Amino acid sequence: MLLDFAALELAGVAGHLVMAVLFALSLVITGFYITLLERCVARFRTLRPTYCSIYDPYFWLHERLWKVPALEYFHAFDGTPFKTLIWRLMGVRVGRRVFDDGSYISERTLTAIGDDCVLNNGSRLQGHSEEDATFKSDRITLGDGCTVGVGAIVHYGVTMGDGSVVAPDSFLMKGAEVPAHARWGGNPAVELR
Repeated sequence: MLLDFAALELAGVAGHLVMAVLFALSLVITGFYITLLERCVARFRTLRPTYCSIYDPYFWLHERLWKVPALEYFHAFDGTPFKTLIWRLMGVRVGRRVFDDGSYISERTLTAIGDDCVLNNGSRLQGHSEEDATFKSDRITLGDGCTVGVGAIVHYGVTMGDGSVVAPDSFLMKGAEVPAHARWGGNPAVELR
């Protein structure tokens, strides 16, 4: 609000410059606000792998965290180094030189991404599932140099070895262990020759 009032007051002096500064500052402030809000909802703790009923109170806390961040806001940073900075602030363990072109990570504190990974547009790292009134969540680990294809989904409990690839529009099922330098694809994903 203060930024808006300042921009309105100074609009006659240097309107375009003031609006540009307002836009840049609002992007930064919104990022920190969303991150702080999510961390407060989680009480500054990390999530834990869980197997429980959907009526368990822990499930409701866990589910609330999926709804805190505004997904449209994150897409403003697709393809920039700022996206990985935001993931780090939200609790994802992200390595160096990670390129994120529009992925979504649902369980941020249960996810680890190694160095030199590529997360393509529309890919999802989904660390949970609801099956027969049961909620399950687990860690997702991507080794160094992994690639998650466009529109691919990596489910909970997955470990991808260094240099492995998940093909576009694939679904890497829960608990899969992808060996180093392997290429998997399909729905459900299997090793490709």
